[in-house]
Amino acid sequence: MKRIAITGFFNKRRTILGNALSAMTKFDYIAGPSFSTVAAKYKMDYDKEKCQWPDSFIYCLDAFTQRIIAEKNLEDFYITDGGVFNEICWLKCRYPHNELIYERSMIVSLEKVVTDYASKEYDFIFHIETGDPSNVSDQCLKQIYKNYDLKHHIIDTPNDEDALNQNLGQHTAKLMSF
Repeated sequence: MKRIAITGFFNKRRTILGNALSAMTKFDYIAGPSFSTVAAKYKMDYDKEKCQWPDSFIYCLDAFTQRIIAEKNLEDFYITDGGVFNEICWLKCRYPHNELIYERSMIVSLEKVVTDYASKEYDFIFHIETGDPSNVSDQCLKQIYKNYDLKHHIIDTPNDEDALNQNLGQHTAKLMSF
């Protein structure tokens, strides 16, 4: 089994590196659902920044569910763009100081489910470093990795070719040994 997640908050870089790694390994590449797709499905506002708590949670939960279904359909070999982490970080950062205990507990509960899934399903997690300590989403994801002791590999070069050669390339032998 070789299941790989590429995380980070440079969407274009995740796509580029995910597709390149997919070509290198011949593994299928899974992109998560767009917000507009989920918004249309549940008749939500198409502006992600305008959605309120219930719609935000629906988006996060539906995107997580769609990722699981897509990943389970591919079984053993795939690369996913952010795994299941992007949506939970988005939700946590969107409501960082949610005072309502019910909503806060829903976020924490979903985070536990997401991290449990990731720890069991992903053989490799590559995280694209933003290099910006003020990036709240990036710090959120790093905290999740730390809190749940999730092993991950940092990609800290701004050049995609270097990222593939230096960071991802060093793991290619492991990835290809199946």
